[in-house]
Formats: sequence, C-alpha cells, structure tokens
Amino acid sequence: MERFENVVDKFIESIEAGDSEAFAALFAEDAVGHHPLYPEPVRGREAIRQSEQALFDAFSDISVDVRSVLVDGDRSALEVVIEAVNTGPLDLGEGEPVPATGRTVALPASWWLDLGPDDLIVETRDYLDTATFLRQLGLEAT
Repeated sequence: MERFENVVDKFIESIEAGDSEAFAALFAEDAVGHHPLYPEPVRGREAIRQSEQALFDAFSDISVDVRSVLVDGDRSALEVVIEAVNTGPLDLGEGEPVPATGRTVALPASWWLDLGPDDLIVETRDYLDTATFLRQLGLEAT
C-alpha cells in the first residue's frame, strides 16, 4: 500500500492542478492508458500527457473525491468522484470539438493503476459512464 500512496497522491494532485507535465512524469515511457473517451489505447508517456492536456484544456476547477482505494500487489483500484467545470472546447473525436457548456460535471469513476518495479505507472484503465457525462454537459448521448 505504501508504494501506491505516493503515486496516488501525486496522480490526484496533478489532475486537480491541471498539470499534464506532472501527470505524465508518473508514467513509464512506454505506458498505456485506456479511457472511454478515446477509441484506442493511448500509448507512451508523451501521448498520455497530450491526451490529459486536452482534458485539462476543456475542464477547470477540477476536484477528485477519493471514495476508496484497493491495492493488490502492483495493481491499485480507486473509486472516485470527479467534479469539474467545462470551460473549454471538448474533442469527442467526432469532427469539430464541442464548445464549452459552462456546466459542472460530478462523475463517479473507477481508475485502475498498474505500477512497474520503478514505481512508475505502466498501465491505466479508466471507467466512467459516458452517457451520464454527456448528459451532465447538456449533450445528447449518441
């Protein structure tokens, strides 16, 4: 559990600060990220930084409420509620980015983090209800 505490703390701090550099520094160079807003896995530290920066560009006032953390060896699962305000365009991968709605989302999510022997994240899997996310933004779920 101890080795995850530092990583989880920094992970959440970087998200709440909207700091894609600090976020990416937590990942191995060849890490893989799975996220329901992206059709394909995001591969590599720089690609993970860029994808997170796109979310930071679209949302401000980000807060993460950690509800529970489970650790099993090199794997950790976090149950969280992410709250943020949509203040920038959001690219949903379907043509033109959606203009900012100014709405606040409060979205339950689950984050799975796998650590390598150097305590860098080698893989993440994010789970969230995209229909609820779109509905909270005032958008139609397609």
